[in-house]
Amino acid sequence: MSPQTNKMLPTPQEGHLALKDVVEPIIKEAGKTGHPEESGKPADLEERIKESESKRLALAEALYSSREKIRGLIPGLDREQDRAQPFGVFVRYGRERDTAIIKHHGRLYETGIEMSGPHQRNPSLQSFHVIRRSRGEECAPRERFRKGELLLLNNNLQVVDARGFDLVCGTLGTVQQVLSDETLLIKGAGDERRVVSRADPLMGIKILVGDNIEYDPDSLFAYALLPKSEVDRLVLERAPDNCYEEIGGLKDAIQIIRDAIELPHLYPEYFREHRLKPPKGILLYGPPGCGKTLIAKAVANSLARRIGEMTGERGESYFLYVKGPELLNKFVGETEQTIRDLFVKARNQATCRTPVIIFFDEMDSLFRKRGSGISSDMESTIVPQFLAELDGLEVLENVVVIGATNRVDLIDPAVLRPGRIDRKVRIPRPGQEAAVEIFSRHLTPDLPFDPPVIDSFGRSSGAVKAMIERVVSEMYSLKPENELFEVAYADGAKRVLYLKDFASGAIIENIVRRAKFLAVKELIDKGKRGINTEHLLAALRQECKENEDISNCANPAEWSRIIGREGERVVRVRTLCINAREEADHHD
Repeated sequence: MSPQTNKMLPTPQEGHLALKDVVEPIIKEAGKTGHPEESGKPADLEERIKESESKRLALAEALYSSREKIRGLIPGLDREQDRAQPFGVFVRYGRERDTAIIKHHGRLYETGIEMSGPHQRNPSLQSFHVIRRSRGEECAPRERFRKGELLLLNNNLQVVDARGFDLVCGTLGTVQQVLSDETLLIKGAGDERRVVSRADPLMGIKILVGDNIEYDPDSLFAYALLPKSEVDRLVLERAPDNCYEEIGGLKDAIQIIRDAIELPHLYPEYFREHRLKPPKGILLYGPPGCGKTLIAKAVANSLARRIGEMTGERGESYFLYVKGPELLNKFVGETEQTIRDLFVKARNQATCRTPVIIFFDEMDSLFRKRGSGISSDMESTIVPQFLAELDGLEVLENVVVIGATNRVDLIDPAVLRPGRIDRKVRIPRPGQEAAVEIFSRHLTPDLPFDPPVIDSFGRSSGAVKAMIERVVSEMYSLKPENELFEVAYADGAKRVLYLKDFASGAIIENIVRRAKFLAVKELIDKGKRGINTEHLLAALRQECKENEDISNCANPAEWSRIIGREGERVVRVRTLCINAREEADHHD
C-alpha cells in the first residue's frame, strides 16, 4: 500500500460521491496485494495499522450509506425518521449521567438520553462513523430538562428532544390540601382525589386550599394556577386584619358576638359535655354606617388570634366575604349553584381549629320574603337552597354564617328562625359617649394640630380630648341649626329629627376627614399648619348641610325603615334646614 492511498481518504464530513472514489481503489488494491511482509520496525507496523483503520472506516461508511439508499428504494419499508414519535414527561434524571426517568402513558421508564448537537437532527444524511463518534463524545447536561417538561422520544422511548410546556393540555382540579412544597392533594372530576406533583412552572408559587389548577391525569403533574371561579371572585379567603380595638362605641354588641362565635371554638369540650350546639348564624342589623361590616371582619381575625393563644400554635380562620348583589345571576339555577359551591368550599376548609366564617353583606338582597312581589320572585328558589345548606342532611360544622342588613323586615322569616340564624344583634346609632370613643379612633394625638391649641392644654392628648368634647357637644345639641327633618306619623303625631338622630360611625369618620382636608387646604393657601376646633365645627356644618337631601319624600315609610326609625308608619317628611335658611334670607 502506498502513502498516496492514505492521502485519498476523505474526511467523514464529505459527501457520498467521494466515498465511491475511495472504495474502488481500496478493493482493487486488496485483490492484487498478497500477504504483507513482516517488518520488525514498530513505526512501520503502527503506520500500517492506522492506514488499515482508515480504510476500514471508509468501507463502513460506504456500507452504511448504501444501506440507507437501499432502504429508501424498497417500497413500504418505513424509516425511523418517517414514523410518528411519542412524547413523555420528564420526572428526574437516572443514576447514570445519560439516563432519565420519564412517564409515558402513566408508567415510569428509565431510558437513555440520545440528544446531541445539531448535526444529529437528520441521521440519514450522516455517516455511521459520525453518529458513533458523536455519541461517545457528547451527552446531555443534567440541567437541560425541567420537572414535568414534555420530551420527544424515539420509538425505543429514548429521549430525543425537549419540547417545553406549551403543548401540555390538562384538566381542572381543586386543591384540597397542600401536602408539601412539591405535592398537592386535589379533587378532580367526580370528586376523585389525587396526589399530584408541581411541575417546574408552579414551583415557588403560593397555592392555597380551594385554588383551581391545571393538571395532567396521566403524568399527575400540576402545570398552571387557573383564574378563580365565579364563587371565588366573590370571597376573600384569609381573615382580614381588622380587630375589635378599631371599633368604638359597640362594646355590648361586640361582647354578644364574641360569646356566640369564639366560645364554641375555644372550649369545644364544654359544649360537648353540655350537649350544646354552637350558633349556626348571626344577623347584624341596624342603620347604615354603624359598623356591621367592620364587626364581621374583626370576628375572623379575633377568632384566629384567640385560637392561637389557647393552643400555642398559629391560629388561622377563613373569612368568606359574599357580596349579595354580585351573587345574583340572570340565568335560572346559577345563583343556587353558586350558593351550593360556596358552602361546599366552606365545609372543605373548616376544622375544629380552623373555623370558616361566611359573611353575607346586604343579606336582604338575596333572601327576601317569598311571595312579597317586591322583586322578580327569584327568592322562591334561592331561599330554599340557603335553608337546605344551613340545616339540611349535610352537617354544617365549624362554619358560622353572619349576615348584615339595614332592612331586616325584608328577609324571609324562615331564614331568621332559631336553629338557622340563632342570634340577632342590633347595631345602634352611637350615643354621645360612643361618639366620643369613635372620634378618638380617628382623631389621634400623633396628628399635626394648631400650636396655640396645644399650648393652651399643655400637650396634644389634652387638646385632642377638648376638641372632641366640643364637637360632640355641638353635634348632639338640640339647637335649631341641627334640625334636619320634621316627620309626620300615621296617627297624626309629629317629631323633629336632629343631626344626632342620623349620627353613625361613617358620618363621624367623614367629619374628621373633612376637618383634615380643611387643615391641608389652609396650609396650602395661608401656610398655617395644624388642625383646630374651627376645622371640626366647619366640617360638622358641611355634613349637616349635605344630609338635607337624604330624605325620600316620595316614599317616607321606606325611607324611615332604611335609616333605622322604628314605630308608627311615617306618612310625610319635611326638610327643616332649607326652610330655616329661606327664612333667614328673607329677614335679611
